[in-house]
This record gives sequence, structure tokens and C-alpha cells, in this order.
Amino acid sequence: MPSSRRATPRRMIRPATVAGALLLVLVGLALLAIPFLSAPGHAEDARAELTAAKEALDAGDIDDAVAAVERARSETDDLQAAVQGVGGDVWSRVPVAGGALRDVRRLGNALDQLVGVAETGVRVLPQVRGEESTLLDGGNVDLDVLESVIADLRAVGARLSDAQAELDAVADTRPLVGERLAEAAADARAEVDPLADGLDAVDPLLTHLPTMLGRNASRQYLVALLNPAEMLYSGGTPQTFVTVDLDRGRLSMGETLDLSTAPGAAQPRYWRKVKGNPLHRGQVKPALATMAPDWAVSGNELANAWRSLRGRRMAGVVVIDVVAVSRLLDVSGPLEVPALGTLTGDNLVEKLIGSYDDYPEPAQRKAVNRALAPVFVDRLLSGNDPVGTGRVLGEAADQRRFAVYLRSPDEQAVVDDLGLTGRLSDTEHDYLGVFTQNKVPSKSDYWQRRTVSTDVAIREDGSARVRMEIEVHNDSPPYAQPLPDPREGYFTRWNTLSVAPFLPKGATFDSVQVDGVPREVSPRSFYGRYFIRPEIEFAPQARHTLAVTYVVPAAAVDRDGALAYRLAIDPQGMVDPQDVRVTVRFPRGYAVDAELPEGWSSAGGRVARYRSDALESVESYEVLAHP
Repeated sequence: MPSSRRATPRRMIRPATVAGALLLVLVGLALLAIPFLSAPGHAEDARAELTAAKEALDAGDIDDAVAAVERARSETDDLQAAVQGVGGDVWSRVPVAGGALRDVRRLGNALDQLVGVAETGVRVLPQVRGEESTLLDGGNVDLDVLESVIADLRAVGARLSDAQAELDAVADTRPLVGERLAEAAADARAEVDPLADGLDAVDPLLTHLPTMLGRNASRQYLVALLNPAEMLYSGGTPQTFVTVDLDRGRLSMGETLDLSTAPGAAQPRYWRKVKGNPLHRGQVKPALATMAPDWAVSGNELANAWRSLRGRRMAGVVVIDVVAVSRLLDVSGPLEVPALGTLTGDNLVEKLIGSYDDYPEPAQRKAVNRALAPVFVDRLLSGNDPVGTGRVLGEAADQRRFAVYLRSPDEQAVVDDLGLTGRLSDTEHDYLGVFTQNKVPSKSDYWQRRTVSTDVAIREDGSARVRMEIEVHNDSPPYAQPLPDPREGYFTRWNTLSVAPFLPKGATFDSVQVDGVPREVSPRSFYGRYFIRPEIEFAPQARHTLAVTYVVPAAAVDRDGALAYRLAIDPQGMVDPQDVRVTVRFPRGYAVDAELPEGWSSAGGRVARYRSDALESVESYEVLAHP
């Protein structure tokens, strides 16, 4: 007999029941989503407050900056409460919409980190800037405060790294919102990345800074003031010196000396030569120690020369020229100097090195120069505006008007990575570096005007034949003294120059002419770069042109089928920066890429041109041409 089974009735699911349940879910999600409606407003308000805080800091108003950051924190906390709560957890798991919500939360997290950075900034800045600074006091550095500030900066770096990770996780596109969240993340990265990169760059310096300031042992540094009215290949001639001692952050300055008050500075003597420096041969006057255009070499030579003079081994050398000091006054304020009156960024260069006729007594002028070197040290460590001071010195380093040399290889490597050592550009491709040196003592480089032009003919294999013309104009005014012009000294309008083009690595000179007349020269190598230095005399208002030709083995390289011409340019720290003209001719059958670096132009075809009417800083370029 077959077994019997009780049939279980099937429950019928009515459409009304489904609709009701779905409505309940949607209502619940809608209620959870209500806080999200305010999120964009909170984010925008927080960003506006951070901008206001930055503007207040730029204006020196710490109180307003603190208030703005506090408001930014309040807005950010409201934003986070809106997107990070239970509602956010639920919505983040909803298909389609959840991805966008997760990206909104990531943007909120990044903003939270940036507000944390601002909070640290307004707390730390009063310690390092202004009259209430606890880091700097009368030129002395409180190393305990310094190490606390370093710890804060590293915490800022960690926050920026976390913000970058959140922004990196934002998707390129999302349903419903498209690319809007990705665009917001990209805008944020544009602000976050430079801050993070800057902190990463200075972090090695932060490691060494307490030691450099004498934390473990006293340090002695030589500070030299350069006069670009009398040029060496490296820049202005160092004519005023002051020693700085740092012992556990306490600063003391030695006697300020110049070439007339430092015994033996103007007399040839022996000192330890920097290995491989072709410009140091036999006995040399310490006044000429910095002939090498690379300050990593010249700084070392000056430290060795000073030790031979004064018997002290320097931990390092800091050099700065008069033009850079003038720009420092724009940040730190005017300077009162006996005999010259009020010096500002606008008049310092002219009054100090452009008006020798107004002060015919050399002793008076040298006394002014001696007064200026310690003022630079005082302004550097005043703490009034460390951000502005750092910016000015960084720009001066790019212009080769400020350089640092340190004996310690590890410390030297750190400042070299920051671009502060005045090293020549390191490139295996085309290079333009022209430097002149005053051969007869005078101040006539104040009126030197220079234009350097190159015509580069690139070959299919990437090599190039180059013709360089260096036109120098001695744009001096009429002689103003009662006696005939002696053609040397403080007041002369004549100039005698050694004009030295330094070639790209691997290049050698094919021909050399001065004003169209062939000139016999003996090229020498400066750490892999050949150079010549013919001597040319310039009468007042005279113009002369040195023309050289040479072949660059690898001026251009293959880049995905295109020829990429690469050029590095080093300036010399002149009073009036040199003009530069470059014409590049690619092989027939090539066309210059439409996207060119700043300063470059092309009328189409295979020719590209570069023009700078005042080469202020080190430059590096790549120009593409496609077959």
C-alpha cells in the first residue's frame, strides 16, 4: 500500500508584499542617506577654510590662521560623521551606488589628513618664525626645539602619505557620478603631491641638521661674499669672509676679513689641491681658489686655501653673491649701512658694486663689504621668515649665486640632492656652459653683456655638429676719473676676459675663431668636459665674438622611433644674466613635435628654436622630432 504524505501548502508571495518590503528597504536607505546630502557642502567649506588659513599665514597672521584651521576641522568632522557612520557602511555595500560612496569616504579621509597637516603647521610655525620663535634666538638654534620640529615634520609626512594612498584608491570612473570623484582626487593630488615630495626631499637633511649645527661637536664654517663685478668661472670673486662657529646650536662669528686684511690672501702659495682640478696648478693666490665653475670643486679648494692661511679646518663653506643678498633683503627688510645709507633689494647691487666712482677711497668701500657678510649670517638665522629665506636661497642656488660645500661626504650628498652645491649639470647629451674670468683685476664685469648662440645640426645617429658663438659687449660708460684710464683697478672701463666654453662630455673642439680669425688653443679636460679659455681685451663699448665648432656624440637619442634632443644649460652668476639662442635642425624627413617646452618655438618642419633674454637659472630640455 503506498505510503501517504501530507502535502504542505505552498505560500503564495503576493506582489503587494514584495513592493511593501522593497519600499521599507528603500525608505531605510533613504533615511540613512540623508547625512550624505550635506557632505559636498562640508568638503567645500573645509577647503575654503584651509585656503583662508594659508592666506593668513602668508600675511603673518597666526591667530586668523589658527581660527581658519579650527573651522576647517569642524567642517571635516561633520563631513566624516556624514559618510563614515552606519549609513555609510550600509550604502557602501549597495551595488552600483556603493562604489561611489566608498570613493567619497576616501576623499573624506584624505581631507581629514590634510586638516591634520594644517593643525600641525599652525602649531609649529610660531616656533620657527617671527619674534616669538623659540627655535631661533639671536642667531642661536635651540636644538631641542629643532628635534621636536623635525618629529612634527615627519608626522606631517606620514599624514601626507596616508592622504596620497586614499586618493590613489579613488576609481577613475563610477556609475552615476562618472569621473567627477576621480577629478576631485586629481585636484587634491595636485596640492598634496608637491608638499609630500618637498618633505621627502628634505627628510635626509633633517637627519643631519642637528649634527651640522654642532649637536655632537663644534662646527666651523666659512662664509664668503661674492662680487660679480669681478668674475671668476665659478661666479663672483670671493672678497669678504667671516667664520661661523656652531657649538650645540650656539653661534659665534669670527673677525670679518677681506683680501687686504687676511694676511697672504693675495700671495701665491701651496695648499692641498682638489684631485683632478686642472685649474689648480702649482702655487695659486687664495683669492683665485674658486676658479673652477663647479662649486663642489671650488668650495673644497676655498676650504683648503683658508686652512693654509688661517690654520683652521673648516667643516664647510657657504658662498653667496651680492645679487642674491639683494633678494634676501626683499624678504628680511632694508639694511642701514654707514656711508651707503639705506640698502634695499632695489638699490643694493648698484650702490655696492656699481658706483665705485662715488666712493673713491677703497678703504671705505672695503669696510662696507666687511660689514655686509655678518649681516647675511644674521638675516639667515633671524627666524623672521624662514620660508621666504629658504625660497630666496633655493632660487639663488638654481641661479648659481648661492652654494654650499660640506666636508662630510654624507652631508655633501644630502645638500647635493637638494641642488644647493653649485655642481655643473650632469648630462651625457648636449650641454651649454659658458663662463668668463676677469684676467686683469677690475670691476668691469658689472657692465658685461653676453649672448651665447648655438646652431645644432642633428644627424640620423643622434650625433650633432654644433657651432657656438659667444658675443661679449663691454657696455661700460665713459671714464669718470681725472687721470687717464689705467685699464685695471676699481675705476677702469676696460676689461680683459678669459672666455671659457665648456663642451658636452665626449665632444672636442674642431675650430676656434675670435672675430673670424683662427685662434690656436690648448683644450683641457675638466672632469670629462673639454674647455678652452682664450684671453680677449675689451676697450670701452667694444664687442668681440668667440666662435667654436664641435661634434656632440649623443645630442639626441631614439625615443619610440622619434629623435629626442636633450640639452642642459648652466648660467654664470652675472650682474646682467646672459642671453641664449639655440637653433636645432633635425635630419631631413623629421618634423618637430607640436608640444614644445617653455621658451621653445617652431614654425613647422624640422627646425626648433629656443630663446632666453636673461638666463637666470639652470635649465634642462627635451625636444622631440618624428620621422
